[in-house]
Amino acid sequence: MFAKAKEVKVMSSTQSIENVSKKFKGVPFSLLGSQTFFQGKVILKGEARLAGHIEGTIISEDVLIIEESALIKGEIQGVVIEVSGVFEGSIKAAELLRLTPTARVQGDIASYKLIVEEGAKLLGKLSCLDPPRHVKDDVTLAVVS
Repeated sequence: MFAKAKEVKVMSSTQSIENVSKKFKGVPFSLLGSQTFFQGKVILKGEARLAGHIEGTIISEDVLIIEESALIKGEIQGVVIEVSGVFEGSIKAAELLRLTPTARVQGDIASYKLIVEEGAKLLGKLSCLDPPRHVKDDVTLAVVS
């Protein structure tokens, strides 16, 4: 008479980043160490971790992780971005922006999904982006007549 309740599986924010990362298996991994200073424009293909001091523009086509020791000033454009360090400027994340408890972000934020964990500091203007193309394709609308 009664159907069994379906188990609902809730993914943590870390699991969602890991799932996105799995889509890009075999793509090169980049690392900019904590003792590195870079000024200019960098385009990252494949997962990347930044731990140094960067001033300029960062364009990422995959998962971008800004480590706790990082100090970044400028502009970031990416798909999935996780910030644990200090960032000043503008961030645009097409799918997901996650601010961990150690994140210190000041500037303009634009993202489809935003996760701000307890302890993160955020000062700036927030904007919501339209869903990425592949998310729009998955959405079906019911028509009631």
